[in-house]
Amino acid sequence: MKVLLVLAVLILVAAAVSRLRRRPNRSRQRPERQRMPLLVPIAGWTLLAAGLLLGLSSFTADDHDGVLLPMRIASVAIAVGGIAFLVMYRNFYVAPRADEVAFRTVLGREAVIAYADITDYVIKPSGMQLVLTVRASSGPLLRLNLRLYDMTPLLMAIEFRRQKGRWPLRGEALGLIGNG
Repeated sequence: MKVLLVLAVLILVAAAVSRLRRRPNRSRQRPERQRMPLLVPIAGWTLLAAGLLLGLSSFTADDHDGVLLPMRIASVAIAVGGIAFLVMYRNFYVAPRADEVAFRTVLGREAVIAYADITDYVIKPSGMQLVLTVRASSGPLLRLNLRLYDMTPLLMAIEFRRQKGRWPLRGEALGLIGNG
């Protein structure tokens, strides 16, 4: 019986981990938007709960000699860190489209980069990941991990530029790269 119980728990944990690692994590209201991995809000809620629990225990105890002051400061810092993770998850998204990529930074600033307006792009390895950095002529900068986000339309535009020597214009078909 114990073996079956342990096996059932392992199956549930494996299912939960595979759900958390689902790539890309899409918004329910707007499926074209890709969000941060689900581990970010889970870490945020965990830090917030730990900070609140630590704060509850440190602020409700008697502290005549000031020994609990570091614990109080740590509880506030941990709770604020959890809130920061939740705000980052709530704010950030990236939405690659046929002619442009729209995104919002973790601080909430929205921007759109048309493929024809890209001045510089770099795909380079960073550890075990591939990081894409794109800069537009108007100034916005997008930097993200290609293993976490499906950026196929942007990668097709980059391949178009490599083959044709120019960026695709709005409405130009990217699927016809091999022709012409």
